[in-house]
Amino acid sequence: MCSWTSSESSASSVSSMKVTRPEVKLGKVLYSKSNAYSVLDFIGEGCFGKVAVCKNLDTSETVAIKILKNDPAAKQDTEKELSILKMVSVIDASSTNVVKFFEQFEHEGNICLVFEVLDCDLIHLLEERQPQPLSLDEIRVIAHQLLVALVTLKRIGILHTDIKPDNIMIVNRKEQPLMVKLIDFGNAILASKIKLGLEIQPVGYRAPEITLGLPYNENIDIWSVACIMAFLFLPGNLFAVNCEYQMLKHIICVLGQPEDRLLHAGKYTENYFTEDEEVGVSQYRLMTPEEFEAANNEKPKNPDACRDPPKSLEDMIELPTEGEIADGQLENRKAFLDLLKQMLHLDGNQRISASQALQHPFITMDQQAASDSSSPLINDMSLAERQIPSSDITTDFESNKSMLKRVHKFLRRLTTAFYRMATLLH
Repeated sequence: MCSWTSSESSASSVSSMKVTRPEVKLGKVLYSKSNAYSVLDFIGEGCFGKVAVCKNLDTSETVAIKILKNDPAAKQDTEKELSILKMVSVIDASSTNVVKFFEQFEHEGNICLVFEVLDCDLIHLLEERQPQPLSLDEIRVIAHQLLVALVTLKRIGILHTDIKPDNIMIVNRKEQPLMVKLIDFGNAILASKIKLGLEIQPVGYRAPEITLGLPYNENIDIWSVACIMAFLFLPGNLFAVNCEYQMLKHIICVLGQPEDRLLHAGKYTENYFTEDEEVGVSQYRLMTPEEFEAANNEKPKNPDACRDPPKSLEDMIELPTEGEIADGQLENRKAFLDLLKQMLHLDGNQRISASQALQHPFITMDQQAASDSSSPLINDMSLAERQIPSSDITTDFESNKSMLKRVHKFLRRLTTAFYRMATLLH
Protein backbone atom coordinates (compact mmCIF):
# COMPACT_ATOMS: atom_id res chain seq x y z
CA MET A 1 0.00 0.00 0.00
CA CYS A 2 1.28 3.42 -0.96
CA SER A 3 1.65 6.21 1.58
CA TRP A 4 -1.31 8.31 2.64
CA THR A 5 0.59 11.48 1.95
CA SER A 6 0.50 15.03 3.24
CA SER A 7 1.49 18.33 1.67
CA GLU A 8 4.54 18.23 3.93
CA SER A 9 5.59 14.65 3.34
CA SER A 10 7.73 15.08 0.24
CA ALA A 11 11.20 13.58 0.15
CA SER A 12 12.81 16.97 0.52
CA SER A 13 10.85 17.93 3.61
CA VAL A 14 11.46 14.55 5.24
CA SER A 15 15.19 14.64 4.57
CA SER A 16 15.56 18.14 5.99
CA MET A 17 13.26 17.62 8.97
CA LYS A 18 14.83 18.47 12.32
CA VAL A 19 11.88 18.32 14.68
CA THR A 20 10.86 16.21 17.64
CA ARG A 21 8.74 13.37 16.34
CA PRO A 22 5.82 11.92 18.26
CA GLU A 23 6.91 9.04 20.46
CA VAL A 24 4.52 6.53 18.94
CA LYS A 25 5.84 3.11 17.97
CA LEU A 26 4.55 0.03 16.16
CA GLY A 27 2.14 -1.95 18.27
CA LYS A 28 1.20 1.06 20.40
CA VAL A 29 -2.49 1.40 21.16
CA LEU A 30 -3.99 4.89 20.83
CA TYR A 31 -7.21 5.60 22.70
CA SER A 32 -9.93 8.06 21.78
CA LYS A 33 -13.10 8.51 23.84
CA SER A 34 -14.89 5.81 21.86
CA ASN A 35 -12.25 3.77 20.03
CA ALA A 36 -8.90 2.03 20.46
CA TYR A 37 -6.41 1.96 17.57
CA SER A 38 -3.40 -0.33 17.25
CA VAL A 39 -0.51 1.07 15.19
CA LEU A 40 0.33 -1.27 12.29
CA ASP A 41 2.70 0.81 10.20
CA PHE A 42 3.96 4.34 9.48
CA ILE A 43 3.36 5.50 5.93
CA GLY A 44 3.99 9.25 5.90
CA GLU A 45 6.23 11.68 7.73
CA GLY A 46 6.97 15.39 7.66
CA CYS A 47 7.44 18.44 9.84
CA PHE A 48 3.81 18.07 10.96
CA GLY A 49 4.52 14.65 12.57
CA LYS A 50 3.64 11.16 11.28
CA VAL A 51 0.87 9.28 9.51
CA ALA A 52 0.19 5.79 10.82
CA VAL A 53 -1.95 2.93 9.52
CA CYS A 54 -3.95 1.65 12.46
CA LYS A 55 -6.54 -1.02 13.19
CA ASN A 56 -9.68 -0.11 15.08
CA LEU A 57 -9.72 -2.84 17.73
CA ASP A 58 -13.50 -2.60 18.12
CA THR A 59 -14.52 -2.74 14.46
CA SER A 60 -11.37 -4.23 12.84
CA GLU A 61 -11.51 -1.34 10.36
CA THR A 62 -8.20 -0.02 9.05
CA VAL A 63 -7.74 3.74 9.31
CA ALA A 64 -5.03 6.35 8.77
CA ILE A 65 -4.14 8.51 11.76
CA LYS A 66 -2.26 11.76 11.31
CA ILE A 67 -0.30 12.26 14.55
CA LEU A 68 0.61 15.93 14.92
CA LYS A 69 3.71 16.85 16.86
CA ASN A 70 3.26 18.63 20.17
CA ASP A 71 4.36 22.11 19.16
CA PRO A 72 2.88 25.16 20.92
CA ALA A 73 3.93 27.33 17.96
CA ALA A 74 1.66 25.29 15.67
CA LYS A 75 -1.35 25.36 18.01
CA GLN A 76 -3.21 28.00 16.00
CA ASP A 77 -2.68 26.13 12.72
CA THR A 78 -3.86 22.90 14.34
CA GLU A 79 -7.02 24.54 15.66
CA LYS A 80 -7.73 25.98 12.20
CA GLU A 81 -7.27 22.59 10.53
CA LEU A 82 -9.58 20.96 13.09
CA SER A 83 -12.31 23.53 12.55
CA ILE A 84 -12.19 22.98 8.77
CA LEU A 85 -12.14 19.20 9.11
CA LYS A 86 -15.27 19.37 11.24
CA MET A 87 -16.97 21.31 8.44
CA VAL A 88 -15.76 18.77 5.86
CA SER A 89 -16.85 15.79 7.99
CA VAL A 90 -20.55 16.60 7.64
CA ILE A 91 -20.58 16.17 3.85
CA ASP A 92 -20.88 12.85 2.04
CA ALA A 93 -17.24 11.96 1.44
CA SER A 94 -18.04 9.20 -1.08
CA SER A 95 -20.12 11.29 -3.48
CA THR A 96 -18.14 14.52 -3.10
CA ASN A 97 -14.66 13.02 -3.53
CA VAL A 98 -13.05 14.33 -0.35
CA VAL A 99 -11.28 12.21 2.23
CA LYS A 100 -13.50 10.95 5.05
CA PHE A 101 -12.60 12.35 8.47
CA PHE A 102 -13.78 10.26 11.44
CA GLU A 103 -12.61 11.90 14.66
CA GLN A 104 -9.83 13.65 16.55
CA PHE A 105 -8.38 12.91 19.95
CA GLU A 106 -5.26 13.58 22.00
CA HIS A 107 -2.55 11.05 22.81
CA GLU A 108 0.21 12.06 25.23
CA GLY A 109 -0.03 15.68 24.17
CA ASN A 110 -0.21 14.87 20.44
CA ILE A 111 -3.35 15.69 18.44
CA CYS A 112 -4.46 12.67 16.40
CA LEU A 113 -6.70 12.98 13.32
CA VAL A 114 -8.42 9.82 12.10
CA PHE A 115 -9.14 9.40 8.36
CA GLU A 116 -10.11 6.63 5.99
CA VAL A 117 -7.22 4.73 4.42
CA LEU A 118 -6.66 5.42 0.72
CA ASP A 119 -4.41 3.64 -1.74
CA CYS A 120 -1.88 5.82 -3.58
CA ASP A 121 -1.46 9.31 -5.02
CA LEU A 122 -1.44 10.45 -8.65
CA ILE A 123 2.36 10.50 -8.78
CA HIS A 124 2.43 6.79 -7.98
CA LEU A 125 -0.31 6.15 -10.54
CA LEU A 126 1.73 7.81 -13.30
CA GLU A 127 4.85 5.90 -12.26
CA GLU A 128 2.92 2.66 -12.64
CA ARG A 129 1.70 3.68 -16.08
CA GLN A 130 5.11 4.70 -17.48
CA PRO A 131 5.87 5.32 -20.24
CA GLN A 132 2.20 5.53 -21.22
CA PRO A 133 0.36 8.62 -19.88
CA LEU A 134 -3.31 8.53 -18.98
CA SER A 135 -5.79 8.77 -21.82
CA LEU A 136 -8.12 11.76 -22.13
CA ASP A 137 -11.05 9.58 -21.10
CA GLU A 138 -9.23 8.60 -17.92
CA ILE A 139 -8.30 12.23 -17.26
CA ARG A 140 -11.95 13.18 -17.76
CA VAL A 141 -13.05 10.82 -14.98
CA ILE A 142 -10.51 12.25 -12.54
CA ALA A 143 -11.18 15.87 -13.53
CA HIS A 144 -14.93 15.33 -13.10
CA GLN A 145 -14.45 14.13 -9.53
CA LEU A 146 -12.09 16.96 -8.59
CA LEU A 147 -14.53 19.54 -9.95
CA VAL A 148 -17.33 17.99 -7.92
CA ALA A 149 -15.10 18.27 -4.84
CA LEU A 150 -14.52 21.98 -5.58
CA VAL A 151 -18.25 22.63 -6.03
CA THR A 152 -18.84 21.04 -2.62
CA LEU A 153 -16.05 23.00 -0.94
CA LYS A 154 -17.38 26.25 -2.39
CA ARG A 155 -20.82 25.44 -1.06
CA ILE A 156 -19.46 25.17 2.49
CA GLY A 157 -17.12 28.15 2.05
CA ILE A 158 -13.71 26.46 1.93
CA LEU A 159 -10.68 26.98 -0.35
CA HIS A 160 -8.35 23.96 -0.34
CA THR A 161 -5.27 25.96 -1.53
CA ASP A 162 -2.98 22.90 -1.63
CA ILE A 163 -4.11 20.90 -4.66
CA LYS A 164 -1.21 19.00 -6.20
CA PRO A 165 -0.61 15.40 -7.38
CA ASP A 166 0.36 14.01 -3.98
CA ASN A 167 -2.78 15.43 -2.38
CA ILE A 168 -5.07 13.49 -4.73
CA MET A 169 -5.42 9.84 -3.80
CA ILE A 170 -6.71 6.78 -5.62
CA VAL A 171 -9.27 5.04 -3.40
CA ASN A 172 -8.46 1.48 -4.49
CA ARG A 173 -6.41 0.65 -7.56
CA LYS A 174 -7.86 -2.85 -7.90
CA GLU A 175 -11.54 -2.23 -7.29
CA GLN A 176 -11.88 1.48 -8.24
CA PRO A 177 -8.80 2.37 -10.33
CA LEU A 178 -10.07 5.84 -11.29
CA MET A 179 -11.91 6.81 -8.12
CA VAL A 180 -10.03 9.68 -6.43
CA LYS A 181 -10.35 11.77 -3.30
CA LEU A 182 -8.91 15.12 -2.31
CA ILE A 183 -6.91 14.97 0.93
CA ASP A 184 -5.00 17.23 3.34
CA PHE A 185 -6.91 20.28 4.52
CA GLY A 186 -4.02 21.53 6.63
CA ASN A 187 -3.61 24.62 4.46
CA ALA A 188 -7.29 25.19 3.67
CA ILE A 189 -8.84 28.57 4.42
CA LEU A 190 -12.36 29.85 4.88
CA ALA A 191 -13.70 32.01 2.07
CA SER A 192 -14.92 34.44 4.73
CA LYS A 193 -11.37 34.88 6.05
CA ILE A 194 -9.45 35.45 2.82
CA LYS A 195 -6.54 37.84 3.29
CA LEU A 196 -4.75 39.63 0.48
CA GLY A 197 -1.08 38.77 0.11
CA LEU A 198 -1.07 35.31 1.72
CA GLU A 199 1.57 32.93 0.39
CA ILE A 200 -0.57 29.91 -0.38
CA GLN A 201 -0.66 27.09 -2.95
CA PRO A 202 2.37 24.99 -3.95
CA VAL A 203 4.76 26.43 -6.52
CA GLY A 204 3.88 25.10 -9.95
CA TYR A 205 0.20 24.89 -9.01
CA ARG A 206 -0.10 28.48 -7.77
CA ALA A 207 -2.54 30.81 -9.52
CA PRO A 208 -1.08 34.07 -10.90
CA GLU A 209 -3.29 36.20 -8.64
CA ILE A 210 -1.53 34.67 -5.61
CA THR A 211 1.94 35.24 -7.07
CA LEU A 212 1.13 38.84 -8.01
CA GLY A 213 -0.69 39.65 -4.77
CA LEU A 214 -4.12 40.29 -6.30
CA PRO A 215 -7.56 39.69 -4.76
CA TYR A 216 -8.57 36.05 -5.14
CA ASN A 217 -11.39 33.57 -4.54
CA GLU A 218 -12.09 29.84 -4.86
CA ASN A 219 -11.02 29.97 -8.52
CA ILE A 220 -7.41 29.57 -7.41
CA ASP A 221 -8.28 25.89 -6.86
CA ILE A 222 -9.63 25.71 -10.42
CA TRP A 223 -6.18 26.77 -11.64
CA SER A 224 -4.57 23.97 -9.63
CA VAL A 225 -6.97 21.33 -10.99
CA ALA A 226 -6.14 22.47 -14.54
CA CYS A 227 -2.45 21.98 -13.73
CA ILE A 228 -3.32 18.48 -12.47
CA MET A 229 -5.11 17.68 -15.73
CA ALA A 230 -2.09 18.84 -17.74
CA PHE A 231 0.21 16.89 -15.41
CA LEU A 232 -1.69 13.69 -16.19
CA PHE A 233 -1.71 14.36 -19.95
CA LEU A 234 1.90 15.41 -20.56
CA PRO A 235 2.81 13.64 -18.18
CA GLY A 236 4.75 16.01 -15.95
CA ASN A 237 4.41 19.42 -14.34
CA LEU A 238 3.03 22.11 -16.62
CA PHE A 239 4.96 24.86 -14.83
CA ALA A 240 8.20 24.87 -12.83
CA VAL A 241 7.72 23.62 -9.28
CA ASN A 242 11.10 24.50 -7.78
CA CYS A 243 11.13 28.29 -8.20
CA GLU A 244 8.39 30.91 -8.31
CA TYR A 245 10.32 33.07 -10.79
CA GLN A 246 10.75 30.11 -13.16
CA MET A 247 7.09 29.18 -12.66
CA LEU A 248 6.01 32.67 -13.70
CA LYS A 249 8.36 32.59 -16.66
CA HIS A 250 6.80 29.30 -17.79
CA ILE A 251 3.28 30.68 -17.33
CA ILE A 252 4.13 33.58 -19.67
CA CYS A 253 5.64 31.21 -22.25
CA VAL A 254 2.61 28.89 -22.14
CA LEU A 255 -0.26 31.34 -21.70
CA GLY A 256 1.09 34.82 -22.33
CA GLN A 257 1.67 37.72 -19.95
CA PRO A 258 -1.07 38.94 -17.59
CA GLU A 259 -2.73 42.17 -18.72
CA ASP A 260 -1.23 45.46 -17.59
CA ARG A 261 -4.28 46.24 -15.45
CA LEU A 262 -3.59 43.10 -13.40
CA LEU A 263 0.12 43.78 -13.16
CA HIS A 264 -0.54 47.39 -12.17
CA ALA A 265 -2.82 46.28 -9.33
CA GLY A 266 -0.58 43.46 -8.06
CA LYS A 267 0.91 43.90 -4.61
CA TYR A 268 3.97 41.83 -5.59
CA THR A 269 4.27 42.74 -9.28
CA GLU A 270 7.45 44.73 -8.65
CA ASN A 271 9.13 41.56 -7.37
CA TYR A 272 8.94 39.99 -10.83
CA PHE A 273 8.26 42.68 -13.43
CA THR A 274 9.89 45.92 -14.42
CA GLU A 275 8.30 48.83 -16.26
CA ASP A 276 9.82 49.39 -19.67
CA GLU A 277 10.87 52.90 -20.61
CA GLU A 278 9.91 52.17 -24.21
CA VAL A 279 6.23 51.40 -23.89
CA GLY A 280 5.11 48.96 -26.56
CA VAL A 281 2.37 46.35 -26.35
CA SER A 282 2.83 46.32 -22.59
CA GLN A 283 4.48 48.71 -20.21
CA TYR A 284 5.67 45.70 -18.17
CA ARG A 285 8.12 42.93 -18.87
CA LEU A 286 9.37 40.03 -16.79
CA MET A 287 12.69 40.75 -15.14
CA THR A 288 15.80 38.99 -16.34
CA PRO A 289 17.31 36.55 -13.83
CA GLU A 290 19.93 39.18 -13.00
CA GLU A 291 17.30 41.87 -12.42
CA PHE A 292 15.28 39.50 -10.26
CA GLU A 293 18.31 38.69 -8.13
CA ALA A 294 19.13 42.38 -7.68
CA ALA A 295 15.54 43.29 -6.76
CA ASN A 296 14.91 40.37 -4.40
CA ASN A 297 18.39 39.47 -3.13
CA GLU A 298 17.64 35.95 -4.31
CA LYS A 299 19.00 34.05 -7.27
CA PRO A 300 16.42 32.19 -9.38
CA LYS A 301 16.82 28.44 -9.23
CA ASN A 302 17.67 26.53 -12.37
CA PRO A 303 14.67 25.24 -14.33
CA ASP A 304 13.34 21.85 -13.26
CA ALA A 305 15.55 19.02 -14.41
CA CYS A 306 14.48 16.79 -17.32
CA ARG A 307 11.97 19.31 -18.55
CA ASP A 308 11.60 20.43 -22.15
CA PRO A 309 11.64 24.19 -22.79
CA PRO A 310 8.14 25.62 -22.23
CA LYS A 311 5.96 26.26 -25.26
CA SER A 312 2.41 27.43 -25.87
CA LEU A 313 -0.51 25.44 -24.54
CA GLU A 314 -1.66 24.76 -28.11
CA ASP A 315 1.73 23.27 -28.93
CA MET A 316 1.73 21.05 -25.83
CA ILE A 317 -1.84 19.83 -26.35
CA GLU A 318 -1.10 19.39 -30.06
CA LEU A 319 -4.12 18.81 -32.27
CA PRO A 320 -3.35 16.16 -34.90
CA THR A 321 -4.56 16.68 -38.44
CA GLU A 322 -7.82 15.13 -39.62
CA GLY A 323 -7.28 11.48 -40.40
CA GLU A 324 -4.32 10.94 -38.05
CA ILE A 325 -6.67 9.77 -35.33
CA ALA A 326 -10.36 8.91 -35.15
CA ASP A 327 -12.79 11.83 -35.36
CA GLY A 328 -14.06 11.20 -31.84
CA GLN A 329 -10.58 11.46 -30.39
CA LEU A 330 -9.83 14.66 -32.31
CA GLU A 331 -12.98 16.17 -30.85
CA ASN A 332 -11.86 14.92 -27.45
CA ARG A 333 -8.49 16.68 -27.78
CA LYS A 334 -10.10 19.96 -28.93
CA ALA A 335 -12.52 19.96 -26.01
CA PHE A 336 -9.69 19.22 -23.56
CA LEU A 337 -7.63 22.12 -24.88
CA ASP A 338 -10.60 24.47 -24.72
CA LEU A 339 -11.40 23.57 -21.11
CA LEU A 340 -7.77 23.95 -20.05
CA LYS A 341 -7.67 27.44 -21.58
CA GLN A 342 -10.74 28.47 -19.62
CA MET A 343 -9.47 26.96 -16.37
CA LEU A 344 -6.06 28.61 -16.85
CA HIS A 345 -7.38 32.10 -17.55
CA LEU A 346 -4.81 34.55 -16.18
CA ASP A 347 -7.57 36.70 -14.69
CA GLY A 348 -9.09 34.77 -11.80
CA ASN A 349 -12.35 36.69 -12.10
CA GLN A 350 -12.78 35.51 -15.70
CA ARG A 351 -11.71 31.92 -15.02
CA ILE A 352 -14.38 29.27 -15.48
CA SER A 353 -15.98 28.12 -12.23
CA ALA A 354 -16.15 24.51 -11.07
CA SER A 355 -19.90 24.26 -11.71
CA GLN A 356 -19.46 25.74 -15.19
CA ALA A 357 -16.56 23.40 -15.95
CA LEU A 358 -18.71 20.41 -15.02
CA GLN A 359 -21.01 21.37 -17.89
CA HIS A 360 -18.20 21.82 -20.42
CA PRO A 361 -18.28 19.42 -23.43
CA PHE A 362 -14.98 17.79 -22.40
CA ILE A 363 -16.58 16.65 -19.13
CA THR A 364 -20.01 15.83 -20.55
CA MET A 365 -19.19 14.29 -23.95
CA ASP A 366 -20.42 10.75 -24.60
CA GLN A 367 -17.84 8.17 -23.53
CA GLN A 368 -18.93 5.80 -26.28
CA ALA A 369 -17.60 8.27 -28.87
CA ALA A 370 -14.05 7.97 -27.58
CA SER A 371 -11.76 5.86 -29.70
CA ASP A 372 -9.60 4.45 -26.90
CA SER A 373 -12.31 2.91 -24.74
CA SER A 374 -10.31 -0.31 -24.66
CA SER A 375 -8.18 1.16 -21.87
CA PRO A 376 -8.37 -1.11 -18.78
CA LEU A 377 -9.31 1.86 -16.57
CA ILE A 378 -12.14 3.26 -18.69
CA ASN A 379 -14.62 0.65 -17.53
CA ASP A 380 -14.64 2.37 -14.15
CA MET A 381 -16.13 5.53 -15.64
CA SER A 382 -19.70 4.41 -14.99
CA LEU A 383 -18.83 3.77 -11.35
CA ALA A 384 -17.37 7.25 -10.95
CA GLU A 385 -20.38 8.82 -12.67
CA ARG A 386 -22.83 6.99 -10.43
CA GLN A 387 -21.12 8.24 -7.29
CA ILE A 388 -21.27 11.89 -8.36
CA PRO A 389 -24.81 13.20 -7.85
CA SER A 390 -25.91 15.78 -10.39
CA SER A 391 -27.58 17.69 -7.55
CA ASP A 392 -24.13 18.81 -6.41
CA ILE A 393 -23.83 21.06 -9.46
CA THR A 394 -27.43 22.22 -9.56
CA THR A 395 -28.30 22.80 -5.92
CA ASP A 396 -30.91 25.42 -6.76
CA PHE A 397 -33.26 22.73 -8.06
CA GLU A 398 -33.04 20.06 -5.37
CA SER A 399 -36.80 20.15 -4.83
CA ASN A 400 -37.33 17.96 -7.87
CA LYS A 401 -34.35 15.67 -8.25
CA SER A 402 -36.03 13.21 -10.57
CA MET A 403 -36.97 15.88 -13.08
CA LEU A 404 -33.56 17.51 -12.69
CA LYS A 405 -31.74 14.34 -13.68
CA ARG A 406 -33.80 14.01 -16.87
CA VAL A 407 -33.29 17.68 -17.76
CA HIS A 408 -29.56 17.46 -17.01
CA LYS A 409 -29.21 14.39 -19.23
CA PHE A 410 -31.06 16.12 -22.07
CA LEU A 411 -28.95 19.30 -21.76
CA ARG A 412 -25.78 17.24 -21.72
CA ARG A 413 -26.70 15.57 -25.02
CA LEU A 414 -27.81 18.88 -26.50
CA THR A 415 -24.54 20.60 -25.50
CA THR A 416 -22.50 17.80 -27.02
CA ALA A 417 -24.53 17.96 -30.25
CA PHE A 418 -24.01 21.73 -30.59
CA TYR A 419 -20.32 21.35 -29.86
CA ARG A 420 -19.93 18.68 -32.52
CA MET A 421 -21.86 20.82 -35.03
CA ALA A 422 -19.64 23.81 -34.25
CA THR A 423 -16.56 21.65 -34.72
CA LEU A 424 -17.74 20.46 -38.13
CA LEU A 425 -18.62 23.98 -39.27
CA HIS A 426 -15.24 25.24 -38.08
